[in-house]
Amino acid sequence: MGEKMSNQIIAEYAVNCLDEDKLKTFLDFFDFLNKNNFGKVKTGRKVNGSWAIQYKNKMIGSFVLGKIDGYDRGNSWSIRYFNLFPRNEWFEKCEKYLSVEMKDFVLSNINTTSKCCVVEGKCHPVENRIILGKMFTGKVCSCRPIKLNDPDGKTLEYAKELALIGKEIITEMTASSIK
Repeated sequence: MGEKMSNQIIAEYAVNCLDEDKLKTFLDFFDFLNKNNFGKVKTGRKVNGSWAIQYKNKMIGSFVLGKIDGYDRGNSWSIRYFNLFPRNEWFEKCEKYLSVEMKDFVLSNINTTSKCCVVEGKCHPVENRIILGKMFTGKVCSCRPIKLNDPDGKTLEYAKELALIGKEIITEMTASSIK
């Protein structure tokens, strides 16, 4: 399916499940993804309304429309960021890209829910994990460690910045593997 058709399907899906305010915020993020050449690919999970965010065929994260934690929430959407590196190294490798303010934002949005994945048994949450110098004593999702439910304007700006950081990391990884 072509990018134009995929964009149309995603936009139509959003129109059908989000109210005007949330739709406006989602479309702002969606426009950002398009302008910055991020791919949007339907995930292989058996979940409607879930698309992966990719750059150079590497997954940075995903967005989900109408569902949160596998439950139909109707007028709701979320952005989830994945690990770009082996699970125990992601935060340490990306720390050099984070301002103090961004680091605080990331730490306040760590996915510590006990039901972190839509598909049971696919994620193996880690307990007692240190992330960016902070100890999390509960379970931390190991596949989508950052989750932003129904982001507002400020949260959306941070989400965009995280996507751009992911893009920069992938660009550096690709360049170093060519050398």
